Amino acid sequence: MRLSRRSFLYGAAALTLMPWVWQTAGGSWADSLRPWQVLLIGINHYPQLAGVPPLAGCLTDVQLVKNLLLDGWGLADSDITLLTEQAATLDAVQETLGVLERSGQPLLVYFSGYGTLWQQQPALVLADATRSGEGILPLAELLRTKGVQVWLDTRFSPPPIEGEMLRWRFVPLHPGETRGRGEVSKDHLLWADLGVETHLNGVPMGLFTASFSHYLAALGGDRPLATSLMYTADELRWQTGAEMRLVSDGLAANLTLSPGFDGVVQGIGRDRSLQIWCGGLSPWLLTYCHPHSRWSTADGGTVVDMASFNGLLAQGVSSQPLQVGDRLYEQQRRLGKNLQLQVALDTNLSKIERVDAINALANEEKVAVLNSSDSLPDVVLTKSETAGSYGLEWPVGTLLEHSCSGSNEAAKAGIRRLNPLLNALLAQKWLTLTLNPTSSQVAVCTTLEQLSPTAKLLSRQSPPRSPNPLPDVLSTKLPAMNLHSPLTLAKGDTCRWSLYNYGDRPLNIVALAWDSSQGMLLLPLQTQSWQLAVAPGLNIPLYTWTLNRPCQWLKVFIISSPRPLSRFSQLSSHPNHSEPFISSGEDSLALVLGLLGDLSSEPEGNEFCLDVREWCTQGFTLRVV
Repeated sequence: MRLSRRSFLYGAAALTLMPWVWQTAGGSWADSLRPWQVLLIGINHYPQLAGVPPLAGCLTDVQLVKNLLLDGWGLADSDITLLTEQAATLDAVQETLGVLERSGQPLLVYFSGYGTLWQQQPALVLADATRSGEGILPLAELLRTKGVQVWLDTRFSPPPIEGEMLRWRFVPLHPGETRGRGEVSKDHLLWADLGVETHLNGVPMGLFTASFSHYLAALGGDRPLATSLMYTADELRWQTGAEMRLVSDGLAANLTLSPGFDGVVQGIGRDRSLQIWCGGLSPWLLTYCHPHSRWSTADGGTVVDMASFNGLLAQGVSSQPLQVGDRLYEQQRRLGKNLQLQVALDTNLSKIERVDAINALANEEKVAVLNSSDSLPDVVLTKSETAGSYGLEWPVGTLLEHSCSGSNEAAKAGIRRLNPLLNALLAQKWLTLTLNPTSSQVAVCTTLEQLSPTAKLLSRQSPPRSPNPLPDVLSTKLPAMNLHSPLTLAKGDTCRWSLYNYGDRPLNIVALAWDSSQGMLLLPLQTQSWQLAVAPGLNIPLYTWTLNRPCQWLKVFIISSPRPLSRFSQLSSHPNHSEPFISSGEDSLALVLGLLGDLSSEPEGNEFCLDVREWCTQGFTLRVV
């Protein structure tokens, strides 16, 4: 293992999101934003920094934020100033800030590009930056701008590892200026650490911007910004294996956003063809959505047959005429059954090791080897330097500790040994693709609490688009712990999931977990059964778990469906105790595919056809130390 857990957690830092603070107490987010001036800065290329590779996703990020502000929340083009690439020099940024500050309106600044430490203080690297420190903007100077709020997708500390799987947005400008992490004033209200980009659905983008803007667009309604951040932290922990720390002191707790959406019509062609911006749907999910997925207007009266997805854009054909600016919502999710686990090879493997590994993986039908660093892999095949055995890493370098055998082995033997784990990883990938916390209309609320050694609420999730009003007892704000620190519990702690069916239909519940040290687990929800039926209006403890072993990553999936989950039941044996049951790799994959068959209206075809309104998959990511 090339990276200790301590050193990884220390450096797993680096996307900075600073305050989105709205001074108005009520009204929609659009109303709150309308008087604001916005400066969007995106820089991929730094011509005066010799040897510094260009970034790729910064212009995508800027366009994503612009679309969110224009299409989602009602700002006008005249409210937004863009400075991109070589126009974003230090002089130009300072001059623009001065003009906008003198307007007397509140100012939002978004920056996507390289960050650095200069004299041990965080600074933005602008287009004319040099190694000697010219062309950089100290963050402290930016924050002195009157009335400014700042959103940054960058990094101010050296990345935890080197590698080609992720591109970190940090550049050292001087050898003596790269020690430490740099601190941002605690007077500013949102701080997140990541600062990394990759390709999602074929388009380069910053991971934090992609995820956070997706949830801001999709949640809407009376969901506070803290909820968007909670989902974002959970998603990024899971997709990258990187720790996310978000601080939100001072956010307006009762902020009301305009109604959420999944897509916005951007263009209209002949025969009711449409171009759709899909900013409200997860970019991770868009990669796997098949043609003929179906979206609709809010009332369901107009249906759009999606013809193709390309990055955050889609082409579709509507059943009735629509207008530019009309909002669309995911209705039917089509997923091909030929899904594969995307495996990348560690760049530190020797040439012969890489050849041997590719040959060995070629025999694995459900595995695809990535030949470039453009896409974010599901896992990385690596080799232990100490034991000489093969193992698997999360994309940013966290070794799945149980994946190494402890003894020297050839690639073919290593892949054969890892085959059950690869199947289990594919099973959890399928489960991840069923997550629909923003699209579901099932009236269900799932709560995670820590019971010992101290009692506290850790997380609460409920679909914002359910037609049933959320009961008053569930309207309390989310706890700060979701944002201030990861959901990390200690060995021996006890936690409990509870579920409230506040709809008018009985729900069938199953719970599965992916444990990075054991594989796929089934959670027995009652004696002699993995399933639990919950009547309307019932609020019950779902599962209590004393976490008796450390785990790098633990993802718990709670699936609620009014339809019977008969295939899942047929494939699972009866539990004989209350402890989680470890399912083998092939068995876990069969179980999960059976579950998707239960949720699908076309279980026997080449695709799963999933009405996202008719079930709810909620996910909770934990660490156990």
